[in-house]
Amino acid sequence: MIQQATVNTTASGGESAVQKAEDIVSSMLAKGFILGKDALNQAKAFDEKHQFTSSATSKVTSLDKKIGFREKISAGTTLVNDKVREVDEKFRVSETTKSAFVSAEQTVSNAGSAIMKNRYVLTGASWVTGAFNRVAKTAGEVGQKTKEKVLAEEERSHRAEGYTQIHESDSPNMSEQISKSSH
Repeated sequence: MIQQATVNTTASGGESAVQKAEDIVSSMLAKGFILGKDALNQAKAFDEKHQFTSSATSKVTSLDKKIGFREKISAGTTLVNDKVREVDEKFRVSETTKSAFVSAEQTVSNAGSAIMKNRYVLTGASWVTGAFNRVAKTAGEVGQKTKEKVLAEEERSHRAEGYTQIHESDSPNMSEQISKSSH
């Protein structure tokens, strides 16, 4: 009951501490997402303007054609794979490892069954599961609020850009009209 009182609204009618925390965290996440998205767009525009990615790709391709990296790497990979297969067949590493994993898995399963039969462990596990579910629910709510705030911010940004574009496109017409009316 004590936990319930801290989660619900306070006596003065304000938001609960959990709701305020969700709002703060979702706002921070939304702003971080928008800043990151803007930075990425600016970096892409800069790269497109200066052609860094395309010139680097062409240089790597040119070097590969001259030196033959791909063929050398492919040959080296094949050689290593053959040696690994040879060692595995000689010492039966894969077979031994599989047997060890099966044995360990069976031991863990038996131990887990014995532990879960203990009522204290079962009660603790149930409590942890409940706490995890509450945290997951809250995280989902924060994620949803963040998504809503990002969409609202993008919509507001697009409206502002639209206003700027309309304003800029109307400016020459307005100056033309003013100059025509003054003559």
